Amino acid sequence: MSSAIETIKGLSNTYHAYVFGTAFWYTLRGLMRIIDPALVASWFRPPIQSHRASTAVVEPNDLEIYNIWTDAWGLLTLAMLLLALADAVPLPKTLAGSSMVGGAPSQYKKPYARAAVVITLFHHVTTGIGAYGHWKLESHHTVAMDIGVWGNVGLVGLGVAALVWGLGEEGESKGAKGE
Repeated sequence: MSSAIETIKGLSNTYHAYVFGTAFWYTLRGLMRIIDPALVASWFRPPIQSHRASTAVVEPNDLEIYNIWTDAWGLLTLAMLLLALADAVPLPKTLAGSSMVGGAPSQYKKPYARAAVVITLFHHVTTGIGAYGHWKLESHHTVAMDIGVWGNVGLVGLGVAALVWGLGEEGESKGAKGE
């Protein structure tokens, strides 16, 4: 079993998979909320509510639109912060503090990476719990809730793997040390 895990670790970089996967997840969710907030609102309505008025679509009110757009900008902000703080992409030299510019020593690389992963894990766990609260109810079970529950479960698993295996020193991992 451990050789299979070592093989998988050798073929993948869990840290970058988590950082870019989470940033993509946040960006996708954010852009959908900006592009079509009414559609997003309809995804989260209980199925019974959407079937009640079979000929008329229930339009979201202005407070729902506001909350959806606010959520969108928050998700896009989280995606950008994650990429910057986790040092997953090189920043321009004009932005001080990027360890990927100028050949910084390896101990200075990704100074906030663990914190960024832990913070986004908190977000995945809490939004996953929220999605599960609706998903488990037959009256609220929608495809959006399926995606919310299972997407967050997958990202939590990947995030834990990134913390355990993906953030080791360059060229070494816990498994290579025999720990």
